[in-house]
Amino acid sequence: MRRLLQGVIIFAMCLCFLSMGHAAPPADGGPWDLTFEDNFEGSTLESQKWFAGYRLGRMDYYTRIGFPNEHGRQWQPKPPIAHYQLKDGVLKLRIDREIPKRDTPSCPCVSALTTAIYQFDEKTGQFNDQVKFQQKYGWFEIRCRVPRGMGSYTAFWLHQVGANNQEYTPEGKRKGLADGVVEIDIFELLASQIDSRLNNFNIHFTPSAHYVYKMSFDPSVDFHTWALHWEEGRITWYCDGKVAKVYEGPTPPKQMYVLVALFQVGGWAGAIDKNMVYPLDFEIDYIRVWKKRTN
Repeated sequence: MRRLLQGVIIFAMCLCFLSMGHAAPPADGGPWDLTFEDNFEGSTLESQKWFAGYRLGRMDYYTRIGFPNEHGRQWQPKPPIAHYQLKDGVLKLRIDREIPKRDTPSCPCVSALTTAIYQFDEKTGQFNDQVKFQQKYGWFEIRCRVPRGMGSYTAFWLHQVGANNQEYTPEGKRKGLADGVVEIDIFELLASQIDSRLNNFNIHFTPSAHYVYKMSFDPSVDFHTWALHWEEGRITWYCDGKVAKVYEGPTPPKQMYVLVALFQVGGWAGAIDKNMVYPLDFEIDYIRVWKKRTN
């Protein structure tokens, strides 16, 4: 009877573990430790995990170095907040007709969450980092569904922490490979590419790590899982548990933070539809990060 009872308890624990969805990533070479997780099950955003806004401090950095440019975009709302809804265990990063606030519904805007920011300290004259999560190497995963809407796109990125880790130097020079990698796009999906079923994988600023992945599905219909396995000298993208692309070459030298965003920008993402049906919702079931155990 004792053995039977122990068996029942172990079985129940296994079922509970699986129902929590915490299974380790499918890559070889474990074991893994879960280092970050948000299943978006509450009614409010977990403030200990996220800053609500897009690359907070970026505009201030460019203004203070006297280098306004196309990356010093003015379309982030002030204050720079994210518009979102939490319902039934799903985060909906949202762009509505009037929120985020902008001059017209067709103006560029963004709703984003990030795990790190940098802010200028008037006393020291320096930018200080505020980091809720960062990691070098590991497995980064999201399960999500993307919206349609011309001129919009969705993204799941990694960025290097720190104000100086921008696309441009304080002298206004665009960075290259020698300056280090400052951004990894786990995916960057333009609404204009949904019908052609194309998704973008990038490692900025390496010359040979920009890929277009052909999907076998419409990502706006159902939820799909996208993941990235980051190792020294090697990065592997996954789609629904299967290898989508492998890159071998220089990888970021420092820890990176997580950014997830829904943009309405026009331009290279396509002209913003003046007859857009709002809201646009980037639906996220979960975001998880693992790190390979070293001992």
